[in-house]
Amino acid sequence: MALFGKLLGRRPAEAAEQGVYLLMDSSSKLLARGRRMDAPGRKNIYIKLIDGNVKTVVDAGVIQAVPQEKSLPPQMTRVVNFRPDAVALEPMRDLGADVRRNFRVPVEFDSFVYPPAGGQVAIRSVDLSCGGVAFHSPRLFTVGDVFEVVIPMTSEGPVILTCQTLRVRPDPVSGNFCACKFIDMINDEESFLREAVFAIQIRAAKYRK
Repeated sequence: MALFGKLLGRRPAEAAEQGVYLLMDSSSKLLARGRRMDAPGRKNIYIKLIDGNVKTVVDAGVIQAVPQEKSLPPQMTRVVNFRPDAVALEPMRDLGADVRRNFRVPVEFDSFVYPPAGGQVAIRSVDLSCGGVAFHSPRLFTVGDVFEVVIPMTSEGPVILTCQTLRVRPDPVSGNFCACKFIDMINDEESFLREAVFAIQIRAAKYRK
């Protein structure tokens, strides 16, 4: 483990920061957030924690390491070494893009959707992921409906995304439930949304403490 000491002590210039990771247990519970301290291609992944507790990560043992960058695959890993502020993770297998896309966080915000027929419908969100959003609304949509929804949670301000209804449940008392998937997103929209989902989960984890 000599490399671990070199990277976390006096980090060599070639060990460029590779971006932010979320570290989750096998049930997708957020444990910590950190920054990768080694170059991709090495056997193990070295993460210096930004938020969270090393002991919590070590106790979990098996960790889902989910990079914010879309170009890097989420991986199932296991803890093989640690320091007070960092962990070394050994990759076991790639998890695929669905892990990042389906990483869903409970979040409530008021917004609007714009049906093709015109006008706008007020909604109250239930949760948000990189792949879709669920909400309550006074209108009962049908499966397969396509419309635009305003997502106000990104660092670049509100974005308007196209979505398609996957599941609906009538509920005139608390608002009809609708779960949708995003379609036809461009790269910038997907990047802003991914950043927003990560940030919401991190804030929620801090609040739970």
